[in-house]
Amino acid sequence: MRVVWVAMLIAVMTGPMVAPAFAQFTPGFRLNEGKQRSEDEIARDKENEAAAKAARSKIPDAKQNSDPWATVRPETAAKPKGKAATAR
Repeated sequence: MRVVWVAMLIAVMTGPMVAPAFAQFTPGFRLNEGKQRSEDEIARDKENEAAAKAARSKIPDAKQNSDPWATVRPETAAKPKGKAATAR
């Protein structure tokens, strides 16, 4: 009787770990395999692509200067003074 209980405990403990592996091999579950597209679907996809291309062309270009700290920094950088700056 004890062997049966141990076997059931092992089965209950390993069941949740093994279940995801079985989900990958479910028979009869195929994504778009063997499905033929109709002429209407192809035409609709072409229209959607044309509309998307037209919408993308309406988006303005990004600004060249996108530095958020431009107004905080001084216009000219402070130049070091002394002999170290002139000697090269």
